[in-house]
Amino acid sequence: MRRLLLAAAIALFAPAGAGLAQVRSVETYGPRPFGVLLGDVLKLQSVVVVDAPFKLDRSTLPQPGAVTYSLELHKIDVTEEPAPDNGTRYRIETEYQTFFSALETGEQTVPAYTIAVSDGTRREEVQAGKWTYVTSPLRPIQGQAGESNLRLRPDVRPAIPSTRAARIQLGAALALVALLFCALAWQRSWWPFHRRASRPFGAAAREIGRLAGRGEEGRRAALLRLHRAFDVAWGKRLLGDDIGAFLRDRPAFARHGEAIRSFFEASRAAFFGPAGATASIAPDALTRLARDLASAERAS
Repeated sequence: MRRLLLAAAIALFAPAGAGLAQVRSVETYGPRPFGVLLGDVLKLQSVVVVDAPFKLDRSTLPQPGAVTYSLELHKIDVTEEPAPDNGTRYRIETEYQTFFSALETGEQTVPAYTIAVSDGTRREEVQAGKWTYVTSPLRPIQGQAGESNLRLRPDVRPAIPSTRAARIQLGAALALVALLFCALAWQRSWWPFHRRASRPFGAAAREIGRLAGRGEEGRRAALLRLHRAFDVAWGKRLLGDDIGAFLRDRPAFARHGEAIRSFFEASRAAFFGPAGATASIAPDALTRLARDLASAERAS
């Protein structure tokens, strides 16, 4: 009878003993376990050693987030390294932050978490990560009369720096940029200065670029537009015979004299010559002449 009871006890406890043998040890280390204040970060390390061929099932590790109403898990990292006797050592590093506001010194506990190891067919669960620490209250020192540098004081109100100087500098810089842009627009005859009488070639160049490529009618219109620019620039009607006097009165255009004479000859052939004479006038040459005259106009 005694032998039967002994055999039954061995059969009952043998599986449990074999399972527990897969996890050699579980140890948890942490910082100093006292003087922990509200908002402190607790970095713990749990070392788990298992026998081969068991491996840590990483899906059973805790996920970052709230653990209790006053404790939050920020991150968790796992490193794996070989252990003696063909084992495996896992270092599980966890980082908690406590939000417990203690009214007096007391003991708090980081709860354990359950992890599992497996060899593919067998599975063993074990608890790790439990750690106990002592919290300290954030309270004024009692029993002291008068003021003390050790007493808690109200938070310092944040100083709001004046931005008046920066706003003045920004306004001055923007005004300077606007003034320079207006000067550039005036010099280049951009809108709203593109219609001023003192820049007839600048206004004509923009229109001729659009007209010259529109066939014979477009070229005729471009020729007339450039003629009107010459008239405005000289202050009266400019004919082909007056080009010499025009260049003497407007020396800024003297270097384009040959091109101006060629233009007047081509224009005379276009308006008073045989039909289709405008076809000999290249739109690109007409546009280039208008732009050259506009450039000389700006330079003057």
